[in-house]
Amino acid sequence: MRARKKLYSSLGLAAVLLVVGLVFTSCTQTASSITSPRYALVYGIKNYLYKPLTYTVADAQSIESVLESKGVPSANMIEREDSAVTKAQIKADILSLASVSSDSTVIIYYSGHGSSVDSSWNDNPSGIVYYPTFSGAYLVPYDAVTNSGLTFLSMTNLVSPSELQSWIANIGTKNVILVFDSCYSGAFVSSASTTDASPSNYASMKSYSTFSTAMSNFGSLLVANASASGSKTPIVLSACGSNEESYDGTTAMGHGVFTYYLLKAATNGDSNGDGYVTMTEAYAYTTQCIKTWGASLPASDDYAGDAAFLPHLSGGIRDLVLFVN
Repeated sequence: MRARKKLYSSLGLAAVLLVVGLVFTSCTQTASSITSPRYALVYGIKNYLYKPLTYTVADAQSIESVLESKGVPSANMIEREDSAVTKAQIKADILSLASVSSDSTVIIYYSGHGSSVDSSWNDNPSGIVYYPTFSGAYLVPYDAVTNSGLTFLSMTNLVSPSELQSWIANIGTKNVILVFDSCYSGAFVSSASTTDASPSNYASMKSYSTFSTAMSNFGSLLVANASASGSKTPIVLSACGSNEESYDGTTAMGHGVFTYYLLKAATNGDSNGDGYVTMTEAYAYTTQCIKTWGASLPASDDYAGDAAFLPHLSGGIRDLVLFVN
């Protein structure tokens, strides 16, 4: 079994209602807005105290390099790795973007563990949970893993959907891009007021999660906040479905599968030749590459045929530029 970017999961089959389609209108960024300031927060966590990953720091380093070469000045870039990626630091980084201009674009990239933990287990004074039941979804910063021997998690150091949504609400621009290479990251895609280009679990495979609807609340929260603040829902590009696990990659790739092909999209994904790789173009290129890669695998492989995960894209009826060539 290949390494996957999950920390916990629960067995069971998830009943998922699938809405497949991709609808974007003329609400795409104009050439003038593309030249406005661009910012990026990039995070990669490899050396967790429990279940370390392999290529996540390499993911972050390469994303940083590509973004710097394709539209994000180094002065506007924050890249953090391993122990520097704490919950408090992520929050502080996001809140530091409160004063960016309204025409700016902000990109937030995360490569690390995703997890699901039932908050009802957080009933002891230490705030530590032990082998919890899984019904909610979280990002797992470095400081959320507290013990390498007993698989403890600190509930207070996990990043919940509502917390992340509340931080993002303070960013000074509506042009926010979220890119997640972690297990269950498709749950950041909401069916409410957005369009998801892939089914939540399009392949027949074991189900490792029963919370396909739980983390989708994240997208609903974003939509609710957007409605209240007058800003639009962020564009979300995720590595896999809400009840799927992202794959930490191969030696030959040196990256997680999703990030490996996303990096290639920066150079090869400009389908209309206008000098910009939009989120829809990056999605289309990355998806096709992953499907081709899966079809090339031997029949005995976990991901033979169509790969057992596809990227997901949502964000309403507009498009944003990810890479400027």
